[in-house]
Amino acid sequence: MPKQKGLIKLKGTLNGVSYYQLNGVDISRRAVGPSQERIQTDPAFVNVKHNNQEFGGASNLSKTIRQGLGETAKTFKDSYMASRLTAVCSKIIQKGSGTHGQREAHINNNPEALIGFQLNNNQPFNQIFTVKPRVTSHNNRNNITITIPKISEKHLIKAPKNATHVQFTAALCMVSKTQWQSQHQSYQPVCPEYHGLGISQQTVPLLCKIEHTNIQIQLETQLTNQNPTSIAITVWLGIQFLRLQDTQCIPVPSVKAMQCIAVL
Repeated sequence: MPKQKGLIKLKGTLNGVSYYQLNGVDISRRAVGPSQERIQTDPAFVNVKHNNQEFGGASNLSKTIRQGLGETAKTFKDSYMASRLTAVCSKIIQKGSGTHGQREAHINNNPEALIGFQLNNNQPFNQIFTVKPRVTSHNNRNNITITIPKISEKHLIKAPKNATHVQFTAALCMVSKTQWQSQHQSYQPVCPEYHGLGISQQTVPLLCKIEHTNIQIQLETQLTNQNPTSIAITVWLGIQFLRLQDTQCIPVPSVKAMQCIAVL
């Protein structure tokens, strides 16, 4: 335990270091927060306990979305995507019913918090491609169609100079409502069979210099009608550029983006 040196002896906490006297000796040590046991049992820390429980629910919700997007997310994400998504999921839980610490986590309670979320915050989707896609669902959300009305050079405002083609990736992730379960001391999904299921589909490479109209991407969810209000379907659309090399289209990694475009 380090001793304080010098003529001036401090008492209190400064920059995360506590200064105090022990048995007549002036001591300095890094400040330590309350133990987990104290947070769980001491009424003085009840708000901390409740915040921790809901943060755990937000982390689980974020992890489920990332798992559902799978390799697609890894293609488009930035280094801070997971923490940014967890912050969004915390906002979703804050809109849930129930008491503080046990509010339900359901994307449908606050879909606006997720719509427009960028997997790469440094390359927003709508700053690369300016046409707004349309999302429609059919057969009780069993079939999802993403329609891109028009693609031309003027809509591809950040296309790399060496890019010859553009390709779109559509993805969806189904997320169940989750609720606090005292017996598990954690948030658990209401519909675990669908929780985190994901699907993705790509367009064929499209020439950048040619105008394309009504490009459609079809995704099937195989969702039953048993729990329509307990499942949120998050819909995502990504864009990346390719260059033709010999007979193959090679990704140009410098410009690519994906965002959540709808919650159904």
